[in-house]
Amino acid sequence: MLANQELTVLLARTPKQLHQGLGRRDVMPKDGMLFLFPYPRKVGIVMRDMRFPLDIVWLGEGKVVDIAPNVATEPGVGEAGLRVYYPRYEASMVLELPAGWASTNGLKIGDSITVTE
Repeated sequence: MLANQELTVLLARTPKQLHQGLGRRDVMPKDGMLFLFPYPRKVGIVMRDMRFPLDIVWLGEGKVVDIAPNVATEPGVGEAGLRVYYPRYEASMVLELPAGWASTNGLKIGDSITVTE
C-alpha cells in the first residue's frame, strides 16, 4: 500500500532481474516493478533499454526516501553513457512506476509503504 493505493507489481530479486528491470518491454506490466536489495545503500538506477518513462521511488525502513519523477528514456545511449539516478538516502527497495504516478497520487518523501507478498 502506497499513497492509499494498493499496487500489484513484479518483483526483481535475482542479479539478472535487477540488471534488466523493465528494460526491453513495450508496456508497463501490472502497476510496476519492485526491486529488492539485500541491504540498504544508495542504489543507482539507469534507464537501460527502457521504452517508456518512469517514476523511480526509493524506499527504506518502510518509507519513501526519495523520488525521481518522470524519468525519460535514453534511446540510442550506450551503457557507459546512461545517466545514473541516485537517492539522497540509503534504500533497500526501489519501486518503478508509470511516469506521473507519484504526482497524480500526491506521493512525497516520508510517506509510508506496506509491502505484502
